[in-house]
Amino acid sequence: MKMLRNIAILIVVGFVMTIAFGCKGKNYVKQLGDIEAKTCACADKACAEAAFKDFMAVVEDMKKTEAKVTNEDGQKLGTSTASIVKCLMAKGVSPLTIQQEMQKFK
Repeated sequence: MKMLRNIAILIVVGFVMTIAFGCKGKNYVKQLGDIEAKTCACADKACAEAAFKDFMAVVEDMKKTEAKVTNEDGQKLGTSTASIVKCLMAKGVSPLTIQQEMQKFK
């Protein structure tokens, strides 16, 4: 299970990092930081699932934008994403569910 969890984290972080370098304008670092705090503060799976929907909305918006973020911001986005995924799984959201949702953006 730990290996599956680590693979899920790597897949999601890699995907967000890939689309992050195509983002412009909006402060995605702050948005994902806020979602990270919300997700990790969740007390149950329902809360985590709601936070995951917020995360996916930001990812979808990131995918639609075109300009680039700095390497520093890209690293911050990757760190926040990894933390979000870890907190989601700690609250009971399946790594498979996370991976399936991310596949929709390929």
